[in-house]
Amino acid sequence: MGSTIRSQWGYPRRMVAKAVQGAPRFAARGPILTPLASGGVRFWRDGLLVSDSAGRIQFVGATKEIRKKYFGPVRDYRTNLMVPGFVDAHLHFPQTRIIGAATGPLLDWLAESVFPEEARFRRGRYPQTVAVEFVDRMLAAGTTTACIFSSSSAYATEVLFAHLAERGMRAVAGLTLMDQHAPDALLVQRGPALAACRRLIKKWHGYDDDRLRFAVTPRFALSCSRDLLRAAGRLAARHQLLVQTHIAETRDEAVATLRAHPYARDYLEVYALAGLVGERTLLAHAIHLSATQWRSLKRAGASVVHCPDSNFFLGSGRMPFKRAIAHSRALALGSDIAAGRSFSMRRAMAYAYDNARCLGVDVRPEQLLRLATLEGARALHCAGQTGSLEVGKDADVVVMPTSARVNTQAQALAALVFDTDLTTVKASFVRGAAVHMTATL
Repeated sequence: MGSTIRSQWGYPRRMVAKAVQGAPRFAARGPILTPLASGGVRFWRDGLLVSDSAGRIQFVGATKEIRKKYFGPVRDYRTNLMVPGFVDAHLHFPQTRIIGAATGPLLDWLAESVFPEEARFRRGRYPQTVAVEFVDRMLAAGTTTACIFSSSSAYATEVLFAHLAERGMRAVAGLTLMDQHAPDALLVQRGPALAACRRLIKKWHGYDDDRLRFAVTPRFALSCSRDLLRAAGRLAARHQLLVQTHIAETRDEAVATLRAHPYARDYLEVYALAGLVGERTLLAHAIHLSATQWRSLKRAGASVVHCPDSNFFLGSGRMPFKRAIAHSRALALGSDIAAGRSFSMRRAMAYAYDNARCLGVDVRPEQLLRLATLEGARALHCAGQTGSLEVGKDADVVVMPTSARVNTQAQALAALVFDTDLTTVKASFVRGAAVHMTATL
């Protein structure tokens, strides 16, 4: 079946105004799979989801129940599967065009592939061109919410925010801070960097009813002086900003970090002493943390972003899944473009399963779905607005293809997480508005 909009029940159109306040922005019938804020996962084989004119979900549940309340036109997705828009909690805008650059482990890869590419984002049309590709590819993969590293260029970061705003995505993004241990073309000293951050905060933080927010974004401790980290911590505290950075991705990186910051006892303490570790902090990777650091992370209430594909690609190691679940405020998933090789959070879920199995840990598909949606929203402090298909939240919806055998919750989860041949997202909706749609719909 296609996506024809019609009066699904055959009721007179004049009855619609009595049932729904305002014109519905999105109404669709078909299988619905979603995590729930209260816990667990819910599946409706024949479900109906309706949003209001502001793009907030009014009804979601079994069609036979909601048809008593809603009599308007409905998109027919009964041969597909509707899920919440995915939350990619860690990826890099200026690395879009170097996916697959296999130039060694982390530090070699940064020097040979990443830094030369990011130097191209200082000015000109290149950031504009890549920004279009970047946002298009996220939406085509079903990602409607993301936490994004820009480059160290204020110009490129401005371009990124503008394109995110144009497409209506929910996103957290930040100017990448780095004033040492990188090519001169990428280094921005503390004064100019903080001034640029303040300008971006004033223009973009809270934009579009808080759908866009600014995050304090040290690349990692190795690329930042102690003075820059402290200034970043003060900025985050002053504006109550999220903080995103990397930690303990490789052993070589950790050794180099303590050599650059010898006053700290361990990697996490470098950030903690600068005021950068708390409930609004997202730490990507966290592969090589000691038991002491994990306990400190738990006390601080920070979140961890698991990036399994990039960990495999760079040979960084295995993130300790059980320890991360037990010690982080939220464990989210990130594609980590471009060390990650796909924008697809479905692939990230599958890779997270592989990582856990390599460690002898059993992970259920419903748990993986939560990591790619609701837990990511929790880490980004927006779980009240997105991350699941529940009444009152934004109608950020992804329509996936399925096979004829998907009739139960277990089958829907298996198809979504593991059936990698069915990777094409048919449609992505942000607040009920179509932002990506294939020609087959």
